[in-house]
Order: sequence, then structure tokens, then C-alpha cells
Amino acid sequence: MAQDIALRPVVDPALEDSERALLEKSADGLFPATLPLPEEPGLGGRTRAEIWTALAVSAVCALLPVTILWALIGVWPGLAVGLAAQAGLIWVGVQFGFEAFILTVVGVHLLAWLLIVLLGCGTDERQRVARLRHGRYYLAEDFGDDSLRELLGHSPLRRMERAQAAVTAVLQSQVDRDGLLDDIANDVTLPAQQYEIAQRLAELTRLARKVRTAAGDASGSRVEEMLRTQRQALRLSSSALEERVEALERYAENTRAADAAYREWEAVRELEQLGEDMHELVVNTVRDELAVAEIEGLADRSRLQDLHRMLDEAREAGLLVTRFADEPADRRSGGSGRA
Repeated sequence: MAQDIALRPVVDPALEDSERALLEKSADGLFPATLPLPEEPGLGGRTRAEIWTALAVSAVCALLPVTILWALIGVWPGLAVGLAAQAGLIWVGVQFGFEAFILTVVGVHLLAWLLIVLLGCGTDERQRVARLRHGRYYLAEDFGDDSLRELLGHSPLRRMERAQAAVTAVLQSQVDRDGLLDDIANDVTLPAQQYEIAQRLAELTRLARKVRTAAGDASGSRVEEMLRTQRQALRLSSSALEERVEALERYAENTRAADAAYREWEAVRELEQLGEDMHELVVNTVRDELAVAEIEGLADRSRLQDLHRMLDEAREAGLLVTRFADEPADRRSGGSGRA
């Protein structure tokens, strides 16, 4: 399975769902399990940069609240509060003079700065969980890079990506969503398998890094012999782990095949359900064709009737002409003279 994907955090499935959801969002703000947890900044995680930024923002809030509150508390509430605060500042300046206006702005500035520092800065919930659960999730940094291939025979990061891709393929498959697989076992077993593989790979990476560091640039028969022994141990463990990853990939491949078969079955079922409608459509089509023939027949009969009527009229006209021609000439002339 050669898929180029970025590794998502691999989180201990035993954690609560809310904590796991926070940690699985992205690797931003998380700390590699194989590295020491960095010291938390003082003042509840508030940094100097945050404090200075809060000072500038609070100054704008105090002097021109209408221009910034909408960005801090929402568009419509911010505009409403900002307009009211701006009108209040102008009223203070008009009623009590410039000194009162400046004192009011300074007071609001300090109050806003304090609120922003206390409520808007420092460690958020995700960062708190990241520190609290350090060591119970793994990042890409925990699995080394291609430089460890010589000792392990593979890239730990690439192997972890394969395992994660296989688990994701099963859990996101249509047959699993529709409950055609053992959904309870998949939801529980596959994340646990993924996490165990991550633990093993992280440990292999840690040991391989130590071996590489210990060997350094040293050379000699004894060093080579010890390196050979340790490389064999690492690769033996790595081979056993590869079998687990390949088993996951086979499961994912079978799931994809089942997905394709399921989609085919659904299509056949839908087409079969359309069979009755198609039958009715054919029946109606035949009726339409018969109706067309009947209509055309009526039209033909109509034209025939017109022909018959015109022939009758012609015959009548012909009879009149015949009668008029058969009359004696003297009758026609005498009649004309008398008239």
C-alpha cells in the first residue's frame, strides 16, 4: 500500500473520548512521547509575547472599542457593546472634560488588559491535555527517519503510516459504517492494535537511536560484532511487527473488496427495484405507440371523410350542370324572353 499521507497523532484508546478527540486533531502543540516534556512557561503558561500583545489590544479596546470588540466577542455583540462604550467615552469627554476622558481610557485600558491576560492567554484546554497525557500519544518525531533503515531494515515512520492507513480504511469503509463488519470489535480492537504498534515502533526507534549513538564513529572487530548482534535483535523484533502491519493491510484490502461488492449489490438491488417501474414504462410506451396509430387512423378517416364530402359536393354540382344542359334551348330562351 504505497500511500503518501501525513501521520496523525496515535493516541491511547484508553483515554476519554473528549481528550482523545482534542489530541487527534493535529500534531500542533503536542510533544513527542520519546522526548522530555518541556517546562511550562510561568504565569499559567502565559508568555511575554502574549502579555505584550494583550497590552496593545487592550489599549485599542479602551480608546476605540467599536473597532475591535467585534473581533473579540463576536460581530453583532461586539458592535453593540463597542458602540455603547464609544458613546460613553465621548459623553465623558463632553461632560467632564479631557482629563476625565484620559483617566477613563487609562482605567478601561488596565481593566481590559487584566481580563485579556487572565481569560484569553495562557494554556488552553488542548495544551493542558497535551501536557497531562504526555507519553500516551505518539507523533511522527517518535518514529525516526530513513537513517534508521540500516539498523532496523525499514523506516519506522513509514511502517506506522501504513498501519494507520490500514486502520483508517477499515473504520471508514461503507461496510463497517453499515454494520456489516464486527463494528464493536473494529472500534475497540483496531485502535488498540494501532496504539500497540506505535508503542513497539517507538521503542525500536529509541533503541536504534541509542545503538547508533553508542557506536558513533568507533570501529574494530568487537564493535562490528556487537553491532551485528544488536542489529539482528532489532530486525527480528521488526520482522514480527511487520507481520502485524501486513495483517492490518490485508484486512483493509479485503474491506475495500467487500466495499466494492457491497456497492455492486446495492446497485443491483436498486436496479431490481426499478424493474417494476421500467415494466410499467414499457407498457405505457406500447400504449403510446398504439395511441399514435389510433390517432393517425382517426386523422386518415377524417381526411377520407373530407374527400367523400368534397366528392359528394362535386357530384351534386355535376348533376346540376347535367340537368341544366339537358333543358330545351327554347325553354331556356323563352324563359329568358318572358323574364
